[in-house]
Amino acid sequence: MNEQNNSKKQSKPCHGTVSYNFSQPSFKLILSFLVLVFFSLTSSAINSDTTKKVKSDSIKYWKNTASFGLNLNQLSLTNWATGGEGSLSGKALLDYKTRYHKDNLSFEFINKSALGVVTYGSSRIEKTEDRLDLSMSFSRKAFEKWTYTTLFTFKSQFANGYKYPNDSTLISAFMAPGYITASLGYKYRKSEKFEVFLSPASGKFTMVMNQTLADKGAFGVKKAITDSTGNIIKPGNNLLPEFGINVLAIFSHDISENIDLSTSLNLYNNYLDDNHNNRWNIDVDWETTVKLAVNKRIQTVFFLLLKYDHNINIPVYEWSDGLKKQVGEGPRLQVKESLGIGFTYKIT
Repeated sequence: MNEQNNSKKQSKPCHGTVSYNFSQPSFKLILSFLVLVFFSLTSSAINSDTTKKVKSDSIKYWKNTASFGLNLNQLSLTNWATGGEGSLSGKALLDYKTRYHKDNLSFEFINKSALGVVTYGSSRIEKTEDRLDLSMSFSRKAFEKWTYTTLFTFKSQFANGYKYPNDSTLISAFMAPGYITASLGYKYRKSEKFEVFLSPASGKFTMVMNQTLADKGAFGVKKAITDSTGNIIKPGNNLLPEFGINVLAIFSHDISENIDLSTSLNLYNNYLDDNHNNRWNIDVDWETTVKLAVNKRIQTVFFLLLKYDHNINIPVYEWSDGLKKQVGEGPRLQVKESLGIGFTYKIT
């Protein structure tokens, strides 16, 4: 154990990255991810098999699509004069959707989950992707292509996240943060490729169930009240409730026979922010995916995620005398981009 800790201390810190801790709670969360994958793929396979037994002239009320992806990358260096460090990385992705439609009623469930890690030799392991994104909606036809729709969403992550150089300080965990939204409104669905959901009455709940993070006021919750010596008088809140307007637009398009584009834009504005000056701030969650099919099983995937949340403070750094120093913090545009090639299995 001491040798493991010493090797960890000797490794060079990697600023701005997130590490992964293979602790027992995290292992349980990874296991839950695998269960989600199994459940979604099994459910899709069962429904797909059931629809095959339906006569060709019968109406099919259920439509299921699922894809499971696995990306792997390996780098090995031996006696490499110019330096470098070997690495092994992998990422598992699940995209599952089921939709039921009969007469004027419809139900839809979507599961978008991903988990990825990279290991650098025997020195450290870092988390590269961690996503749990579930949504469920119920709709009833209003007129023409419009429906009355209730939408529920849940977003969080599976495992703990840490930040170098102090990789013992927790910065995120399962349900820290966790986001739940419940929205009531209208949906305009032009086709399978384009729809817009508008909700003037939407509740958003940000949960920080890790008390250490809640006491720090992470992700917008009210931080703990302390005395002059730093002792906690009142613990930080675990919940930040908001009420406002929610807009969700989804678009997909086949650019060519082998190239698919899908994008979704989610906007949220809080009517009741305690700070009146912040009531015009809009939270942005914009996700775009471009898939290039090499063949039936191999795909190249480009992924871009842009996020802005006024309740999340990002450290601001400046360079002084060759050293990077934190000079403040505040809301900033968050950007995640990835490009990879891997194995993909689809069920339709």
